[in-house]
Amino acid sequence: MSNIIIYVSSRNNYDMLSGEVLKNINTDGFEFINVDDNSSQEEIQKGEKICRDNDIAFLKNKSRGVQMATQTLIDFIKENRPNCKWVFCFQHDCYPISENFFSRISKLIDSGQLDDFGTVGFNRIDMGKHTPTAYDEFVNGKSPLGCIGLSHLSILDTTKRWLMPSRNTWLDDNNDWKNPFSVEITAWTAIGINVNLWIKHIEPTDEYHFHLWAPDISMQFLYNNFHNVVLPKLYLMNKQELKENYGIDANSAHGSKKGNEYHFGHYKPSHDTWKSRWGWEYDNPSTIPGIIQSYGGTLIEEFINHNTKSGPLKTFDLGEY
Repeated sequence: MSNIIIYVSSRNNYDMLSGEVLKNINTDGFEFINVDDNSSQEEIQKGEKICRDNDIAFLKNKSRGVQMATQTLIDFIKENRPNCKWVFCFQHDCYPISENFFSRISKLIDSGQLDDFGTVGFNRIDMGKHTPTAYDEFVNGKSPLGCIGLSHLSILDTTKRWLMPSRNTWLDDNNDWKNPFSVEITAWTAIGINVNLWIKHIEPTDEYHFHLWAPDISMQFLYNNFHNVVLPKLYLMNKQELKENYGIDANSAHGSKKGNEYHFGHYKPSHDTWKSRWGWEYDNPSTIPGIIQSYGGTLIEEFINHNTKSGPLKTFDLGEY
């Protein structure tokens, strides 16, 4: 029970930690840790009490932003939890709905089959906004495709980048999308991170606060030729609307763009950091082809040249999970 740690990065949203996260996430007995990202003193005191009452470790981010919250956790793991191989970051409005979610992942970790993947993503559904029929299909025992990741490099139409049938009907025409497959950017409402590969290859920064922290991690793994894998049989529920019950913008990116730094941190500086780090504009796909020569021999180049409509770049046989 020690190869996984589940965590959240909390910033001035501790009512959601107690009111949603601790009620909705069944940890299957694995450890849950909270990392505070520079909350107000009042919120910190609230968070410390919630964690103390629920026997949860409360860590303070050594710097700023979710990348550095993750680094803070991994530094803690190196000193205190040496058997932990993967950490799983959840946003406060997202939770597993597949049975034995973490236990099934733990078995894959123990088998060694996830050792060479940078991140793990899942099959994310909602109550109908983006995945209109997926939840009803799921509760009726079917295996629908919800949102299974972001094709940031290979699909230049920004309205089609999210891999979900409501935007790309061709996904339902190819069963390879229902097998574990390589994705460009893991959907970050919940993301698994390989601790060993993070330590060896990831260069975290405090220049991302919330927005774009996870896409940058996916891209760093691709640059180092480690695939990000999606496990479509494991389902998540993402209820963005829950945040509105706590006076928080439902859409985190929109809230950040509007200037809600109290909860989300900055917006435009994250885009500036992305452009400086990767050479193209995150929201302007037309700038991607011009930089391909900088990424020769990497998975970034392979994805830029890949026709995603033909199917995944690569699938993996991980057996039953």
